[in-house]
Amino acid sequence: MAISKETLKAMIRDYHGFELSDSELDLITPELDSYLAELEKLRDLDLSGIMSSRLIKADEGAGADG
Repeated sequence: MAISKETLKAMIRDYHGFELSDSELDLITPELDSYLAELEKLRDLDLSGIMSSRLIKADEGAGADG
């Protein structure tokens, strides 16, 4: 999933970032593509058998009084 230079420029402008030239965008594009490829791998992970850490509460041993 590649991001066009126009989209990158719009994102940079919307977030008040530094304006980059086309040659500078060409330098960061491979790294950005690599990041997006890794993100796609995470989306494909089956986490249905993993318990959410938000559901786990540690027993501190202090009792009901805290």
